[in-house]
Amino acid sequence: MAGPSPIAFVLPVGERGGAESVFFEILRRLDRGRFAPVAIFLRDGPFVREVEEVGIPLHVQPITRLSDPFNYGRTIRALRQRFAQWGAQLVVSSHGYGHLYGGVAAWWARIPAIWWQHGIASSRHLLDHMAVCVPARVVVASSHSAAEAHRRAFGFARTPLRVIHPGVDVDWFRSPDPQRLARLREELRLERFRYLVSAIGRLEPGKGQDLFLRAARLVSERRPDVGFLIVGEGMSGTRSRYASALRAMVVALDLGGRVVFAGFRREIPEVLAASDLLVHAATRPESFGLVLCEAMAAGRPVIATDIGGAREVVVPGETGWLVPPGDPVALARAVLSLLGDVERRRAMGQAAERRARTYFEARRMVAQFERVLDELLLGS
Repeated sequence: MAGPSPIAFVLPVGERGGAESVFFEILRRLDRGRFAPVAIFLRDGPFVREVEEVGIPLHVQPITRLSDPFNYGRTIRALRQRFAQWGAQLVVSSHGYGHLYGGVAAWWARIPAIWWQHGIASSRHLLDHMAVCVPARVVVASSHSAAEAHRRAFGFARTPLRVIHPGVDVDWFRSPDPQRLARLREELRLERFRYLVSAIGRLEPGKGQDLFLRAARLVSERRPDVGFLIVGEGMSGTRSRYASALRAMVVALDLGGRVVFAGFRREIPEVLAASDLLVHAATRPESFGLVLCEAMAAGRPVIATDIGGAREVVVPGETGWLVPPGDPVALARAVLSLLGDVERRRAMGQAAERRARTYFEARRMVAQFERVLDELLLGS
């Protein structure tokens, strides 16, 4: 009887973001009777330790720059050797950047490749143009919005395009740890606020924390009892001018004492338990918006900008609100409407949790991905 099929996952970064959270759930939940996942990281970082802690075999293959031909060639050869050593039967690459390494090495090793394109494809993005030329049996998009963007950018190619909505561990987000929650409240002095509005995500242009702060200024004029929590940090090893600009905005908008920068946090269920609602004010299209599902799983209503994959997550008027992108007045109005209506806020939170459990549960996502793996393994 044949053993489980080795599946190699090529992950371009070692820090956790939305895409990394998706792969974390896949790596730890794949049916071990049928699949044996292994992970290759192209950069080291704290997420590597998280994957290691759950017992996933892994290897770190450091890269420099894609434009460095010598390093690129060495990396491709090393990946090919790793695939052979593990007996990989499929290679799954994250993002176009990962596919330019994992997909090329898989093609050289004559192993079927899957490209999970977590971002929004653009015809103006050189890496996307390069990645779409690398053979893949299937391209996975995280939303119908992302799939449509891929088609607009590259047309209807012969490579099948599948949509798999990312998922979260709903029970984990519904079960915050009381001691961690108490420590979080004490550390950040959250008891000084009657209400807490949170924004969670990497600090980078496009995530919309600047829009969040402009809306916070408008909310604070009406509701001095509201605090604003920003969770996240910029990529390590880079100079985050955006993060510095956000802190300067707090001073310029006279929000000192009202805004808390919490940095990177692993205790997201506790952050959400301490929050009354979540705002995701992206100013450019995102393929999905996993943090929206996390907040919904925690029973919190969400307010997001009406752009990209958020339209497939949030049901306006039922689980939260969608507002026009780049409009701090509309965003502030939505926040004030929910803070001022406790019954509606509670009802929306309950509906949000039901929707997350029905459509965005991690087990559902993994089952859909396993069907794709089965199809390719049977057809290879």
